[in-house]
Amino acid sequence: MLHAPILYPKSYAVFLVLAALDVICTWFVLAMGGRELNAVADMLLQQWDIHGLLMLKVGVVAMVLMIAEFIGRRRPGAGERLMFAAVAMNMFPVAVGAGQIIRFLTAAP
Repeated sequence: MLHAPILYPKSYAVFLVLAALDVICTWFVLAMGGRELNAVADMLLQQWDIHGLLMLKVGVVAMVLMIAEFIGRRRPGAGERLMFAAVAMNMFPVAVGAGQIIRFLTAAP
């Protein structure tokens, strides 16, 4: 398994970009006075600031990628569906965060 090529490189790339955008949008929203809606992320944010959010995101991303590789090597269709779901679920916080940023930037002073 260590020498085999990764199974879903395009899905992984999109997933990683969305994960990074999630952290970036969260950082901007927090800097504008917003708050973290995810209870686990908020707890980590309160304890370790942005570093807590980064630890959570890196851990979740690594776990999803490892699970996708594990499942995909046994059931390729299930691995593809997992990555499709992971990408779709990562779109939601990015869209919400981007909407909050746009709303803040376009608000009248």
